[in-house]
Amino acid sequence: MRLSLYHRLSLSLLVVFIVIISVFFVWAENLEQTTRYESEQNLHLSLAANLARDNPLLQEGAYDHQALKNLFHTLMVLGPAFEFYFIDPNGVILTHSITPSLIKRDRIDLKPLIQLTQNEISLPIYGDDPQHESREKIFSAAPVFNGSQLIGYLYVIVTGERYESAYNRVDSDRQAELSMVMLVGALVFLFIVMLGIFYYFTRPLRRLNHDIQLLKNAGFDKSSLKLTSWMPNSSNEVHQLGVAFEEMVNQLNEQLNLLQQSDVKRRELLADISHDLRTPLSSLQGYIEMIAHKGNELTAEVREKHINTVLKNTLQLKLLIDQIFELTHLEGGQVTLNFETFNLAELLYDIMAKFNLQTNAKHIDISVKPNSSYTQVYSDIAKLERVISNLLENAIRHTQERGKIELIIEELNENQCSLTISDNGTGIKAEELSYIFDTRYRASNAIQDKNKHTGLGLAITKKLLELLKSDIKVKSTLGKGTAFSFNLRRVIPIEEIK
Repeated sequence: MRLSLYHRLSLSLLVVFIVIISVFFVWAENLEQTTRYESEQNLHLSLAANLARDNPLLQEGAYDHQALKNLFHTLMVLGPAFEFYFIDPNGVILTHSITPSLIKRDRIDLKPLIQLTQNEISLPIYGDDPQHESREKIFSAAPVFNGSQLIGYLYVIVTGERYESAYNRVDSDRQAELSMVMLVGALVFLFIVMLGIFYYFTRPLRRLNHDIQLLKNAGFDKSSLKLTSWMPNSSNEVHQLGVAFEEMVNQLNEQLNLLQQSDVKRRELLADISHDLRTPLSSLQGYIEMIAHKGNELTAEVREKHINTVLKNTLQLKLLIDQIFELTHLEGGQVTLNFETFNLAELLYDIMAKFNLQTNAKHIDISVKPNSSYTQVYSDIAKLERVISNLLENAIRHTQERGKIELIIEELNENQCSLTISDNGTGIKAEELSYIFDTRYRASNAIQDKNKHTGLGLAITKKLLELLKSDIKVKSTLGKGTAFSFNLRRVIPIEEIK
């Protein structure tokens, strides 16, 4: 079973807390025991020396085993916490105050006794316990001399077996009570700490949930809401989640705004197109009805005129429908691109040839600069031809008779070149430049000629260039002309590289 973040935090905190409490408890016990032993040993440090000095038998350097045993027994009755031993200079126990069956060793290590009597190390100092094979206890010791000759040591266990038994019984009760108090206190402390930690860690989550609920109630529109600001460079996962949520909300609102704007534009476009479709259809209907009802009454000249008008309106209607389908196709992203390498100047001359009749009719001077360019580009030749044709048709329409149009190729670097289509026609007002690529937009100074125009040409051009990963730019001066330019990917021929 996978644990949640809440459970992992709880278990981790509980384990750490138990370890800390255990270490603290062991350390406190050890410190308390060491302190107790140090104080007791320091209190009874001179006990053995005083006994050796005040006892006639030991003071004279001679001893009687039975007399010493009786003396130790009497002293032990008076001080049941003490155990008395007389030891020879080699550490062998000669006599003692303990029941013989309780003695587990017959000699002790003299090194701790020497350290204590000569004050070589700090207290507490532990010596061997004759009633145990390996246990050590605090003690008091004093050397016993016969004249100047060392005959042994008086060795007194300060915390004897009776003392330890009585102390352990009392201490066990005290430890049980202390442990219970510490356990209850630790649980209360743990509960309070966990509440604080969980409140701290879950607060950002609550804020994030509150923001989500607000956004949901507002229909996912953040414009009227004040959402929480998250730290973008934080290492906190919740803040990272909040930043991702904020970015998602911003992107969602941008998409909603784009959809709303697109819907408004689509409605306007549909209304405009409906009007444009209605006009040629009404005209078609009128002329066809006239020919149908009065065909025999019309002269051949009038009939031909009406038929030409019907044909003209039909072509205009077809052009409008074709451009609507093309724009819809482009906006839907259902376009296949076929990139290839070709000479840009050759394409420009081919396109110019298609407009010879229009340019000759208006006596417009149209040229390619430089006229013998060898610039190779990598693009979709059909889409690029459509772009240039739209721009060139637009330039011819807005250029007066005997005007001038230039198609300028400029090599920017090894990877880029630019194409500019410039005319000296009517130009566009500065405040209208940002709107000319909108669908159905017509500038206030647009040329009115015999042919109606759909107003979709520049919108289609911009969409095509976006597919070709290029951006169109326009410069215009009212009354002096307009220049459209865009960049293309340039390809250097292999022979030039060599």
